Amino acid sequence: MDRFRTAAVVALPLLLPLLAADPASATEPAPLPLGSVRSVHPGDTLDVTAASGQAVNGDTITSPVLLKAGRMRMTAPRLTAAVTIACDARPGTYPVALTSAGASRPAEHAAPWAHVRVEPDDEAARRACRDKVKKMPPPDREEHWAANTTWPQSEWDVRSFRAGSRITITDNDDEGLDGVIALSSPAFADRPVLRGARAVLTATATLRCDAAPGLYPVYRHTPDLDKNHPNQPWARLRVAPAARTTACPAQQAAHPSGGFRTEVVAWAAGAVLLAAAGTALLLKRSRSRRAQIPGTPPHSSS
Repeated sequence: MDRFRTAAVVALPLLLPLLAADPASATEPAPLPLGSVRSVHPGDTLDVTAASGQAVNGDTITSPVLLKAGRMRMTAPRLTAAVTIACDARPGTYPVALTSAGASRPAEHAAPWAHVRVEPDDEAARRACRDKVKKMPPPDREEHWAANTTWPQSEWDVRSFRAGSRITITDNDDEGLDGVIALSSPAFADRPVLRGARAVLTATATLRCDAAPGLYPVYRHTPDLDKNHPNQPWARLRVAPAARTTACPAQQAAHPSGGFRTEVVAWAAGAVLLAAAGTALLLKRSRSRRAQIPGTPPHSSS
């Protein structure tokens, strides 16, 4: 018993650092705030996080040692971009810059953000970096805005709505196009039109009751403005399962596109025309037979 007690006393100091360490912290990206200088190794992933006023949604993060440029996306309450140090980055200190979204000349609109100091690595570490990079998942493009903001704030502002619900769509970029822009989506039971006399246009759409849970695009349609990009999503939404208390109209639930009703009306109209044509044909044949029988008086219409 004394031997076990002695072994435990000796091992405890060695185990304490391991027990205190957070296993997830070793894999979490290191922060790279504005004005910072951080030591990195090839393959390291950094989280560029902007406070209010430091960046806008869609700004890009660039550096000569990044695997690829990062894009600032809203992850309420802050903007973030994940970037990775390239496996072939050589030792040295390099600038990291922020470029305004939509800049026609990015190099002229780049502002200093931070610096990274790439530490030396041997060839084995670089091989391990290349293996790691190959297995990295693609960056998450979905943005998460505060619940009290209108939807959509951007094409990747993905919000969740229940099937069968009515949702409000807001457009802040098409002033003066009242009644011109129509919206469509595989998740919509209708084709709403954006309306508004001022800078903000709005529309109300009804989600199909039978829309399966998942991510759906929303497209905008105008007579002239979107001819070059007819299939480019304008927004995206996620359909959640319908609530048990949601009462969808029976007609929409069975036939969300209204096609069944159209087919019934067309069939009924066709049946009436067919019956009328048949009656006319029978009368014509009856008159013909009466005319061929000798002594048969002609039919009087009176």
